[in-house]
Amino acid sequence: MSFPRPTQPILVIGATGSIGSQVVRALLEHGAPVRVFVRSPQKVEHLPLNVEVAVGTLEDREAIARALRGVHAAFYVSPHDAAEEQLAENFVSECERAGVRLVFSGVYADGRTRFVRWLQRTLFGVMLPHYRPKLRLAERIRTSRTGAVMLIPGNYFQMDEVCQEELLAGRYPLPLGVVSRVDTRDVGDAAARALLDPTVPPGDYTLTGPAGVDGEATAAHWAAALGRPVIYAPDIPETDAILARAYSGRKALDCQKTYRLTGRLKMPPSPAAIRQTEYLLGRAARSHADYARETVAAWRAGVPAPATPELTATV
Repeated sequence: MSFPRPTQPILVIGATGSIGSQVVRALLEHGAPVRVFVRSPQKVEHLPLNVEVAVGTLEDREAIARALRGVHAAFYVSPHDAAEEQLAENFVSECERAGVRLVFSGVYADGRTRFVRWLQRTLFGVMLPHYRPKLRLAERIRTSRTGAVMLIPGNYFQMDEVCQEELLAGRYPLPLGVVSRVDTRDVGDAAARALLDPTVPPGDYTLTGPAGVDGEATAAHWAAALGRPVIYAPDIPETDAILARAYSGRKALDCQKTYRLTGRLKMPPSPAAIRQTEYLLGRAARSHADYARETVAAWRAGVPAPATPELTATV
């Protein structure tokens, strides 16, 4: 799918993370000018020289304002931070001041009206209270004067890579009911479409793979890719240890709490969610089976794994 190439850069927040890096990759593939906002330029030395680097933090509104000057649109993903609501407020306020369109990816309780979204946030907040700040900041973005496009991805396929060691030993221990799952590359491609194509209307877009995937199916896909048995053996204590091994601090805790719910969920993606994903991608979404095959091929070829994503949730 091709889009008009803007002459002004697209600003990407979180360019060194698992989702932001995919957004940068997709934008560059479309030939778009890119500007990244980072604490340390050393973290993006691997990017092409034509990528602009703006140095600063989300605590510094003056640095945000400088980074937003002359941009075509901006992408935001919220960091795992105790001050995440204030950091989002800083960025959104500066986007409003600069008149910049904002594309957000993360946890969000969608709905056509504020009242419906409030009900969704209340329910979700009861199930996962640690996500309440994320839900509030997402609603702030949704109701901002930025023409916001809200991308709501399901559980990332790439989360499986936190348990590579266990998969190679023949077990998949992460608890998964029937849930919406999506490839981070598709999230990057969908965000690039929303950032580049002015015909994409503001609003909420659920991102999902072509079908719901549970723990049994996930294990079966890894077994087919590896060519040997992989059993589904959900285990909360083991999951906690795996996530602590992969992450640290608040990010590990958020993921640990979330996996206490995912094993009980029976929420396959709706036909509308699949259509929304295909609309933004201009094609069918990648399947988990294909992702597993490609990942095993990369492991065998010795290709370094990308950054492991944080888990997200769709309501």
